[in-house]
Amino acid sequence: MLYLNTKINEITEQQLDELIRLLPLQRRQKAERFTHLQGCRECVLSYLELCRGLKEEFGITEQPDFDYTPKGKPFLSAHPHIHFSISHCRNAVGCLISTTPCGLDIERIRPLNPQLVRHTMNEEECQQIFSSSRPDITFIRMWTQKEAVLKLNGTGITDHLHQVLLPQNLEGIHLSTTDYLEQGFVLTSAISYHKNKESL
Repeated sequence: MLYLNTKINEITEQQLDELIRLLPLQRRQKAERFTHLQGCRECVLSYLELCRGLKEEFGITEQPDFDYTPKGKPFLSAHPHIHFSISHCRNAVGCLISTTPCGLDIERIRPLNPQLVRHTMNEEECQQIFSSSRPDITFIRMWTQKEAVLKLNGTGITDHLHQVLLPQNLEGIHLSTTDYLEQGFVLTSAISYHKNKESL
């Protein structure tokens, strides 16, 4: 289940300070390390979307603390059967919650960088992007798909970016991409069909 907040820029600094005081120490310290308002907003509100999802889906009311795998993927040690993925950009924050491994990526639509396209995409993907009527959006779609899969697998950004969306690497994964053009971002969720999805 996806929990999404597209109103993050409506949160005032005073409201944010009040929300920070309600967070557990671990998350409060992370939020307070941000020196700019936007980053702090994204950190706080994405965590609150996780709390909302855990309450609505599983009846969990205590504030969750994270543990991390050796590769940095967060998980809930108190609830190992629950999987989640948090993502945010300037325009939105979200949390994907599932009973199988999952990944979420939200990216702001921005001008295309051809050098970045060639660095992160394989030849076929580059052709699709550069021949598109909206190459900026086509690139962001593919990028969020790759990020979501990598987050599902718990690997983070790797040297295998050109291979992430190959059919053999998407076996057992359901990808869903949505364009929020008016709000200026693209979102992709990746959910495993299986309990144990191995990394790339």
